[in-house]
Amino acid sequence: KTHVDALLGEVLTTCEKIRTLLSHGEDWLRNDYRPTGPLMMHKVAFVQYVPVGVLGVIAPWNYPFHNLMNHILSGLLSGNAVVTKVSEHTSWSSIRFIEIVKEALKVCGHSPELVQVVTGLGLTGAALVQNSNIGKIIFTGSPEVGIKVMESCAPLIKPLTLELGGKDPMVITEDVKLDAVLPWVMRGCYQNCGQNCCGVERIYVYDSIYDEFVDRIKPLVEGLRQGDPTDQKDDKIVLDCGAMVMEQQLVTIQSLVDDAISKGARLLVGGDYKKNKKAGNFYPPTVLVDVTNDMKIAQKEVFGPVMAVSRVPKDSDEECLRLLHEVCTFGLGASIYSGSQDRAFTKIGAN
Repeated sequence: KTHVDALLGEVLTTCEKIRTLLSHGEDWLRNDYRPTGPLMMHKVAFVQYVPVGVLGVIAPWNYPFHNLMNHILSGLLSGNAVVTKVSEHTSWSSIRFIEIVKEALKVCGHSPELVQVVTGLGLTGAALVQNSNIGKIIFTGSPEVGIKVMESCAPLIKPLTLELGGKDPMVITEDVKLDAVLPWVMRGCYQNCGQNCCGVERIYVYDSIYDEFVDRIKPLVEGLRQGDPTDQKDDKIVLDCGAMVMEQQLVTIQSLVDDAISKGARLLVGGDYKKNKKAGNFYPPTVLVDVTNDMKIAQKEVFGPVMAVSRVPKDSDEECLRLLHEVCTFGLGASIYSGSQDRAFTKIGAN
């Protein structure tokens, strides 16, 4: 993970979570009063928020610091103890990160045992989900595992929050100012080297500006600097992209890129991790254009540094919406860049 990714995705987001909870958390937890109507005028109606007791969290590996702190912060604020099962790929760092929380609890006069980290593989997560002492589960991960978690919670009627993958689209209409949009395209695709739950996985560019977009994005991606931030001989060099967390992810990404090229996509930048001369799990920042919906890369989550660009014919909002919904039933997030807020929110976003 590069310094900028660690700062932006781990430290600043966690600090912002703390600031937001301190500013608004108590108000959000107050009784939420509702109108009763004439037939119940003698009653008072409100929603009351109460602790669940022990909150069980199964956290992913892409942001090991923030993903650990995120639900601990909100869980403690709302009166719960928190047990977090961390990814087997982040066990070492998580054991050290949790000591920060334990020390903070001690300093504030609370028991450091209110928070716990457990490590292990799938069986550890299953034990957490099935434990009757756990009042609620929060799981972030793949849809396939999410289904299993949901099935395990059902017999216990255990509350559950799921975040299951993403295939986030970015729409760029013909009336935008590309100078203002391109930095957000770059960040959306390459932050944390694409290992980002709300990362941009597919870009739909309207016909009139498609060629200009392709011409301008290519040199920006070619200029990205990739490497290991712990192995820098020159501290003045700022790296833009780090590595994949897992070696297997290199193979997965490569198969999606190869499939797209075999079906007619044009490869402009990167596209082959085997040509990499650096030691480590580095997949090069990649740009694929002329991507169509029959390609696997338009359908499956990539979770890597690949920009997949599709053309929207005739600058048609209707065609854009058709392309968006044709191959993917989930998105997690989405971005629309347009010269008209009304068009972005009402005509495209609302559909």
